[in-house]
Amino acid sequence: MNLELRIKFGYPVGCANCNNFEEKPRHLDKIDPYYQSGDKIRLMLIGQDPTIFDDPDRVSTVLMLNETSGRNAQLRRWLERELFGADNFGKIELYATNLVKCQFPSPPSKNQVGALKFLKPRFEYCKIHLFKEVERYKPELVLTLGESAHKLFSNELEVLEGDLEHTMKGDFTGKFIKVKLGKTYFEYSPCLHIKTFRVAVTYGKQIFEFKSGLLNRLK
Repeated sequence: MNLELRIKFGYPVGCANCNNFEEKPRHLDKIDPYYQSGDKIRLMLIGQDPTIFDDPDRVSTVLMLNETSGRNAQLRRWLERELFGADNFGKIELYATNLVKCQFPSPPSKNQVGALKFLKPRFEYCKIHLFKEVERYKPELVLTLGESAHKLFSNELEVLEGDLEHTMKGDFTGKFIKVKLGKTYFEYSPCLHIKTFRVAVTYGKQIFEFKSGLLNRLK
């Protein structure tokens, strides 16, 4: 456990709230947030949760962004090569966390009620930590990865300029919405997750405009 990093940005050190549910969470103490310093935009990435299909014990850092090679580094390589570019990625000040911090015995998408319905009551317990992270990190730009993360997070935001429909189809447009959470102001957009991003033919124009808008903010 990287206690210093957790305390600095408000990531939970311990929590037992979700033990009230029949499907008990696990590994909160083994999975740290990810942080890298940089001189470009202060970016916050929010994933859904740290549960993966194969060998979940290999997850030690949010989105496994600490990994630079091998199969564990797939998401990092995607961010570097397809979203930001390697030169840009290394210069971004980046904090990565998850909407829900604990792992589950199986991915929420495999639950019979669906990922969103499964995660929603757990997020109600967990969001206090996420709000604290936003307040302490003070991002300039926040991206959520995947539809469930977008729906749950965007419902907590106060929109200042623009519109949010709270669906990926309606909000993944290349437009970055000015929002507020608590006392923190930032720009926000959902982002398709890696697998969807690579096959999302129907999002062709939106993907181009999203990447263009993202890179313009790094200049």
